[in-house]
Amino acid sequence: MSFESKVNRDGEIVQYNMIIDTNSFVYGMLNSQDSEDGESLRESVTSKGGNYKEEWDGDNVRIIITGLSPEKAYTEISGDYLIYKDPIGDLASDYENDEEDLFGMNEAMDSAIKIHYYLEMPNEIIDSNADFIDGNKAEWHMVNANSIRDIYAKCEVPLLPGISLFSILCIFFIIATLMKR
Repeated sequence: MSFESKVNRDGEIVQYNMIIDTNSFVYGMLNSQDSEDGESLRESVTSKGGNYKEEWDGDNVRIIITGLSPEKAYTEISGDYLIYKDPIGDLASDYENDEEDLFGMNEAMDSAIKIHYYLEMPNEIIDSNADFIDGNKAEWHMVNANSIRDIYAKCEVPLLPGISLFSILCIFFIIATLMKR
């Protein structure tokens, strides 16, 4: 499973995509869980205004979900900093609280859980618990249930949110032209 998230200069989460790579067996389980609510996975996503796409390759399927607002991810401004958080560590807590392992499946499921998270911030990331940081982009690669943790990244608030360098130069050019008259 992977997540792709992007934050704009105003601190808004403008992209939050989820991609699930799995096989037909797990796909069937995902749809049977949702069918208890009377909806397929596709219907559940589209009824909330999201986009749902499946790409099949033999027994494997890639499910791409876009256009939904993140349920728990959020940004906050603290002083001169923009902070991004997504408490996906709750997934691990839910998994660990499943006390019964009647068929010895927890270990097998643990090795099957892989979460990759990609985040793009509007400025260079100056603090994070990511595995890799490159400028304004960060990556988390959690390869089992024990490595799942909350997502955290921090950057400086852009000086003029929503106004690009090009816009600033245009404004200065217009002011200079008006002052010459």
